[in-house]
Amino acid sequence: MATIVTKPALDEILRAVDRLPPFPKVVTRVIPLLRAMAPVTEIEAVIRYDQAITARVLSIARSPFYARRYKIRSLRDAIIFLGQRQLVEIILMACSAHYFRGQLRSYDLREGELWAHSVAVALLSQIMAEDLQRRRALTIYTAGLLHDIGKTVLDRQVPDYFDTIYLLVHERQITFLEAEREVIGINHQDLGALIAHRWNFPPEVQVGIRFHHNPLDAKHHQDVAAILYVANRLVHSMGIGASAADFLQPDSDAILQKLGLTQERLDGYFLKIIEAMEDARSFLTLAS
Repeated sequence: MATIVTKPALDEILRAVDRLPPFPKVVTRVIPLLRAMAPVTEIEAVIRYDQAITARVLSIARSPFYARRYKIRSLRDAIIFLGQRQLVEIILMACSAHYFRGQLRSYDLREGELWAHSVAVALLSQIMAEDLQRRRALTIYTAGLLHDIGKTVLDRQVPDYFDTIYLLVHERQITFLEAEREVIGINHQDLGALIAHRWNFPPEVQVGIRFHHNPLDAKHHQDVAAILYVANRLVHSMGIGASAADFLQPDSDAILQKLGLTQERLDGYFLKIIEAMEDARSFLTLAS
């Protein structure tokens, strides 16, 4: 079957990427200040210029997931108590929430479901990266948070084509990813990587997004894509932000074997993400 979406329609999808609001620059402004051990007042000034992001940072920082030991009363408290990596994680989450508003009817996702799924994959990716002693835990966390950003564009631009995609999956017994590409001419992970490139995220993030369904196809940064693959599959199997999918089978999955993941380890991740998402419940809203 040839691509059903016409070339002008595909070009419009790509133009929609260019029209996306730019990813807030607060992250790239804050990270150098944190590394340079800049005064709290300088860091606070950079974050505070965007009141919406400040509000989200505070709501996330005050959640049980991040504020287990300290009571966060102000933005300054968050900067002082959380530490560099956790503060950057929270800012990334606060900046990303805007892009995941609304239902994604084409993907059968209700309000907030894709956001919950994305947060769960980000948190679990980080848990796995630390357990596997990867040095790029924050990069992997970022890729996990944005791994499905391409879905938000496709849902808006070509909603009428998804019945054909689902039919193709059923009739031809191919993956949803393959059907997306066949019908639309691009799939959500390739489109997501284009968005990450436009937002100037590093190559590791772009590769993680582009290959989170098929990490063995990645020529570089394969470990990032592999961790995202496992996190995404585990979160799907739990039905977080999506319908439940099949459980991973270590004995028959080459990616799990490549990472050295046993069933015992997967069970541990399963329990940790349940606990993490319970603590995260208070900030999984998309209020502006």
